[in-house]
Amino acid sequence: MRSPSHPLRLCMLWLACSALLIALLYQGGRAVLREALTEAVRAHLLLSLDESHFSSAQNRVNDGEALQRIGLQINRALRGVVRPDPWSLCRDCRVQLRSIDGVALAAAQDGPAPPGRIRFELPRNQLQREVELALGCSLNGTAALLVAALLGVQFLVIGWLLPPPLSRRHRRWINRLLGEGYSGQRAFELVSGLDAAQLRLNSAQRRCLELLHEPDAGNFASAMAVAGDARVAALAPGDIDWLVLGLARAPGDLDAALGLAAVRGPEVVLDLPRATLAIRGLPLAVGATPFFYYAWYALARLEGDGWLANPAANRPDRAAGQALAQLMSRYGGHGRAINDLEENGLRARTLDQNRSKLKDDLVAALGEELAAPYLFESSREGGQTRYRLRASAAQIRLLR
Repeated sequence: MRSPSHPLRLCMLWLACSALLIALLYQGGRAVLREALTEAVRAHLLLSLDESHFSSAQNRVNDGEALQRIGLQINRALRGVVRPDPWSLCRDCRVQLRSIDGVALAAAQDGPAPPGRIRFELPRNQLQREVELALGCSLNGTAALLVAALLGVQFLVIGWLLPPPLSRRHRRWINRLLGEGYSGQRAFELVSGLDAAQLRLNSAQRRCLELLHEPDAGNFASAMAVAGDARVAALAPGDIDWLVLGLARAPGDLDAALGLAAVRGPEVVLDLPRATLAIRGLPLAVGATPFFYYAWYALARLEGDGWLANPAANRPDRAAGQALAQLMSRYGGHGRAINDLEENGLRARTLDQNRSKLKDDLVAALGEELAAPYLFESSREGGQTRYRLRASAAQIRLLR
């Protein structure tokens, strides 16, 4: 069963409409009573008041006592004469004849005058004489509650049957999906099921949606479900690419992807005994020999500024070759690579080849953009080209 859409908004609208409708019905009921009373009292006065009671001048009468006597009799007759229907919003109505042509008619025993005034004219002795009635009614609370309840039922039915109103943000998203090739019906179905808060994405969430949403695949709903997650909203925009990579490696495992995206602290972990490399906790497949070359550059980063000069093309660096061969021997490096370093030293071509292999492996695993911070940077000093890892010492951890 559907629940009413926007219940708070419907409730506020129901209260406002109920108050307005009750006020209109109450005033309408009073207007009907005013009209009926005016006609009834006018007809009665035409029969009761003789022309001789009035002077030929305005606001002057010939027999004020007779008018007061007649007014007292009429007021006695008017007590309780107005009895609205039980379902009317008016109840406990009081009526008084207050004056005729300026002569006050209500006596003290008639009580205070009701607040409403009704004025009409009565033709007597060739002049229009002003007659004033007073009418006061209280609100029928039971009828008012019944009106509000009936209106509330109508609002509930409307809330259940009608779709929620589309906000400006909803319309913008529908137009966006239409521009990306979705049909009008499909775009409406996808967007109308989300409330305005779910469609309010921050920069990280928008980046996530852009990377995950494939209009040709029609996967807006699943992409929005990920992008709209509060944990995604808490990520930095630069972490979103890692989130998407995690989802690509383990589809549907958002928790694991968030763990990859939210890594802080050492990001490059080299396990020398196992010859494994992990970046942000993600194991990467690299060759055994390129791994030790990466570890050699990582040691240089941890022990100093990290710069290692490439040997001259025709003059291998034998000292560096021995150091790298010892590192490989200690942790089970490839025998052929160790022998080459011990016999021939570290050659520029060998360094270039292993850096190139490392770049290929990292780019294949992470993509060019994500791999870039963990690859190499270069500079020239004294006519030689030197290289070091872009990752800082704080980002590197060696397990020995």
